[in-house]
Amino acid sequence: MRTILLSLAPLVGVTASLAGSAQTAGSYLQTCLAPAADYSPVYPTSAFPVTSPELDAVFSLAKGEHYTKISAKWIAVDVGGVAPPNSLAGDNDLTLDRNTTAGVLRLELMKGFPAGKYRLDVTADGKQWKSIAFQVVQGPGGAGLASLQALMPLAKGKAWTYAFMQEAGGIAKISKAPPGATLGPDGKVRATVTVTVVGSDAQGVHLSWGRGGVPFSEEWWRLTDGGLAALKRKVGDETTSFDPPQIFFPWPVDKASSWEYASRDGSLRQTYRIWGPVPVKGPNGEAPGYVVLVEQKGPMATTTVERHFLPGVGMVRSLTITALGTEMMSREELVLTAVR
Repeated sequence: MRTILLSLAPLVGVTASLAGSAQTAGSYLQTCLAPAADYSPVYPTSAFPVTSPELDAVFSLAKGEHYTKISAKWIAVDVGGVAPPNSLAGDNDLTLDRNTTAGVLRLELMKGFPAGKYRLDVTADGKQWKSIAFQVVQGPGGAGLASLQALMPLAKGKAWTYAFMQEAGGIAKISKAPPGATLGPDGKVRATVTVTVVGSDAQGVHLSWGRGGVPFSEEWWRLTDGGLAALKRKVGDETTSFDPPQIFFPWPVDKASSWEYASRDGSLRQTYRIWGPVPVKGPNGEAPGYVVLVEQKGPMATTTVERHFLPGVGMVRSLTITALGTEMMSREELVLTAVR
């Protein structure tokens, strides 16, 4: 096995796995863009864009499965003339405690990885455990997002309809559905959520959120030099103003990979990452789009929000996960079904 030339040698990063959750029925290893709050995969994929500064793979151990050490070798199987076949791109070692059930293996290279075929080989306590093949590709065709205005139409009367589902995990349970939603026998809340552009005023583009025809939230957005930002949110009688404006989609997008948001009073801190163009699924099929991941850490729990955007359409999926350790406490998903 040969190592990739020093000029391409990546920095190897390891995020320690977390403890304290119930183990899954079966073990798995999955390449993805990043881990969610509960260490489930964000945008599971076997094809990373060539612009990715890192390669991630999340793992989960089965019930009753315990190891003291997980080791990984990232193999560049075929990257053309950049390196010899089956070169070692990097490796990871994770020391696990008795309660570890999940974690992430990560390989970093700020300039991205050469296009080609790769493989991740993982051993557990010195014995072969899992192996997964993947590729680094040039990405979907197209020139990407031409302008911030082209991300989504924000004209008065525009409306997006989503299928909504919420479930609780761990010891948490949902006892009652909110107005406009239904609580099923499986303990999950479901609803049809509609987002409508009411109009524009001095504060920005005014949007109204409804659940099953029952309004529950209002937001004000603005196109800024730094991207699409939220200025204000109103839920019931409670209004939150974002100072500075909270950018949730950056511009220019081709120069952004991560950014942070911190409110002026220090009450809110979030980290953001973006990938794209990557294949994103919308109501009319798959097209080049963008994935944005938001992470907010609290005193005990962590929340991540994974959002998928398609140019000309807007947000086509949102997945919010709150976890304590690696245990999912809440999962909320929006999937776009129609735009009018």
